[in-house]
Amino acid sequence: MNAEIKFKKQSKREIILSTATQLFIQESYIAVGIDRIITESKVAKMTFYKNFPSKENLVFACLQELKLEMKIAVEEQISSKTVPLEKLEQLYMWYIDWVNQNGARGCPFHKARMDVGSLYPSIQIVLDEYRNWLFDTTASIFKEMQIRDPLTLTHLFLSLLDGLINGSVCEEAPIEPEKTWNYINTLIELESA
Repeated sequence: MNAEIKFKKQSKREIILSTATQLFIQESYIAVGIDRIITESKVAKMTFYKNFPSKENLVFACLQELKLEMKIAVEEQISSKTVPLEKLEQLYMWYIDWVNQNGARGCPFHKARMDVGSLYPSIQIVLDEYRNWLFDTTASIFKEMQIRDPLTLTHLFLSLLDGLINGSVCEEAPIEPEKTWNYINTLIELESA
């Protein structure tokens, strides 16, 4: 039986966003210029500027799209679990896999804050929304575990993630999540005791 699969044709805006996001992740928000994005997107300069009046608008849109995709993926991943520790492990493993897919180039949100956070003040909004969502999601899992101090443990957990990401960028190597997951389990046991 031949099933016909129909693919939604990407709009010019989606093509530009997708191309720019991949270039920003692979290289940097500063190094990748508008002309290169236009060339690799195969769109006219006028089309680009019609959709994104400035590079700041483009970076903001890329980060918003990444944030939305990430939220959907993580929530889908953890919603299949009923045990809070399994939810946390799914969140952790998904996040590490996501960062590792970027070829040890770090988290696109961290990179944006470092590369262009001061140049493009508008992106702080989406960066803060991302961080608040990650914090709230993690804290809610720790609360489900009935941890004595879920907020402190959330800060520790996110600091550990940040350290892993920074370490992988410095060493130009993927993160090996199993060893660190054991540390997280030990922290949870100490807080639960």
